[in-house]
Amino acid sequence: MMTIRKNLHFRKGEKYMLAIDHLVIASQNPEEDAQQFADKHGVTVLQGGKHEKWGTYNYLAFFENNSYIEWLGVFDRDLASKSDNPLIQQTISFLEKGNTGLVTYALRTNDMDNYLNLFAEKSIHFHGPFPGSRKTAEGQLLTWRMLFPDGKEPLPFLIEWGSGINLPEDKTNINTKSLSNIELPGSPTIYLEVFRLKSEENQIELENGHLQFTTSSQLDFEIR
Repeated sequence: MMTIRKNLHFRKGEKYMLAIDHLVIASQNPEEDAQQFADKHGVTVLQGGKHEKWGTYNYLAFFENNSYIEWLGVFDRDLASKSDNPLIQQTISFLEKGNTGLVTYALRTNDMDNYLNLFAEKSIHFHGPFPGSRKTAEGQLLTWRMLFPDGKEPLPFLIEWGSGINLPEDKTNINTKSLSNIELPGSPTIYLEVFRLKSEENQIELENGHLQFTTSSQLDFEIR
């Protein structure tokens, strides 16, 4: 049963900061695609781990502004197809259509319960929160929650980490570049409605980067 903390509220006009957490790239071969990206952009990529309950696994590239790219693949099609997690469903559908590439992204929050409260008060439909976990290559257990709001346009999901944020144990594997800008089709209006994020000149400032709204029909990103 979902519990919503009623003592948390968004005050009118208050700014709530979110951060770019990670991009999700659907891949038939995450290791190969991640390495091709590494060779092209001169960055380090790492083996992530398996999501045992979802039948998926990943490779990762971490950046100095506390964000990362995830190449997400499927190791157990039957298990993945049974998952009710919208990200896993979206990834499977995308791959089965013969597509690969960027499918969505996550914004990081330190207080998901506040958004649950907001969505309930504003009658914004959502899925979750979905608990997640995996063991790192070093054997540590990572835990998190994911929340998927519905909208008239495709929206990112929210993620809240169980302890700190997702970083490699060896900090020398964090690339000295930033994943600082995500380019989006559409209008920033829905981001104000759903996330309480205000825009200026079609750009939304986040804790560690920006969302830039363009006339392009595709989601894209920039590393510097």
